[in-house]
Amino acid sequence: MFLKAGGDLGLIAFDQLHDVFFFVKDRDRRFVYFNKAFTTLMSLRADQILGQRDEDISPGYLAVHYREDDEAVLTRGEQLVGVIELVHNADASYDWFTTTKFPVRSESGEIIGVAGVTRSLTKRTAAQERLLPLEPAIKLISEQYHRPLTLADMARAAAMSPTHFARKFKDHFGTSPHRYLRRLRIEAACDLLSTTDLLVGDIASRVGYYDHSHLTKDFSKRKGMAPAEYRERSRAPTAMPRPLVRS
Repeated sequence: MFLKAGGDLGLIAFDQLHDVFFFVKDRDRRFVYFNKAFTTLMSLRADQILGQRDEDISPGYLAVHYREDDEAVLTRGEQLVGVIELVHNADASYDWFTTTKFPVRSESGEIIGVAGVTRSLTKRTAAQERLLPLEPAIKLISEQYHRPLTLADMARAAAMSPTHFARKFKDHFGTSPHRYLRRLRIEAACDLLSTTDLLVGDIASRVGYYDHSHLTKDFSKRKGMAPAEYRERSRAPTAMPRPLVRS
């Protein structure tokens, strides 16, 4: 079996978790294991996911982000915690998710794959919120990223002082609340650039930036290219996704 840690019993346990989406990919980024909840999230049958890459089952502009994170794990052995991602639902809408990815190693220590755990940023039970006090702030960020949000706003949602909240947030996600917020805004901009013909200035206002230049500066720094170039690349024939096969 590809994933030895925990054995079959450990894998079976993941199938009992309906709000946790677990997956494992091999060195070629092909899905070799996933729990039942993951098939529901993807709106695909298990046989339509097994052996496929993200490029085969997800929109191209989203698969690019998934691939970048996978390569960081596979080539450098990095563990990525709390990565913000967009995931498309069966009804063509999308939700914000947070994903943690880590390397899968052989008994000799060689990296042979990448495993990940994905959870919704907004769909939580009351019990989970009690276990993770940051959840109200995460919900606020994911739903209100398009408007000005201060550290005080986020801390208030979590019922913490700004200093305590910032420290707890960085301990959990490995980044500051404002950097987390900026990444979410950039991902939202990527989605709009890839799927709409909105002007960059209009996109900027929709995702929480002051103006065109503010978005362009932040976008170029994070993505290594201007929004217009990203739009052109995401719509190039080689970047287009294969048609999704819905069950």
